Amino acid sequence: MKKKLETSHIPVAIDTRYNSMHIVSTKKPGQNASQAISLAFEQVTGHKFIVASVFHNKLCWTGAWLKGKGLDVTCPDGHAGTCTANVKPTTPLSEYLMSKEIGLQVDRQNVLIKYAVTDGDGRGAEGITNALNVLLPLWKVERQADPIHLGRSQFRQSNSANFSLNMFPGSTREKKKQGQKV
Repeated sequence: MKKKLETSHIPVAIDTRYNSMHIVSTKKPGQNASQAISLAFEQVTGHKFIVASVFHNKLCWTGAWLKGKGLDVTCPDGHAGTCTANVKPTTPLSEYLMSKEIGLQVDRQNVLIKYAVTDGDGRGAEGITNALNVLLPLWKVERQADPIHLGRSQFRQSNSANFSLNMFPGSTREKKKQGQKV
């Protein structure tokens, strides 16, 4: 009889990298990319081991060669032989779907993710939650902000904030300049 392993809870950091040179939209990253890789790193030890990885690829060299020969080929898996594409060319690369696959991978390892550190543009924590909800309907992965992205966003917000004149009492550069003119 097999002994059931105890499920462990770990925090992870998740990020996705696209092979695009021209990502201009922060709302829809990877729209013109043909490949993306998403990694989940454990945050328990200082080693930062990779606990799951997902690679989405729209490129298939065999399919492109067959299309060049005049054959009507659709990838993925629309031809004989090995197709390197695992998503259709018209399908947008989704950080949510990649994180859902990460959730399924860590579930097979008998690991639950409690906290997911992500940057502000992704839906990684939501994808992992939906993958783990299949087995544990009440499980919730909490998203935590990446310190670098959080610091940058706070800096941008402080630069565009309107401060009241009475917020910082004392003389200002403007008052000093006016005093020197008189």
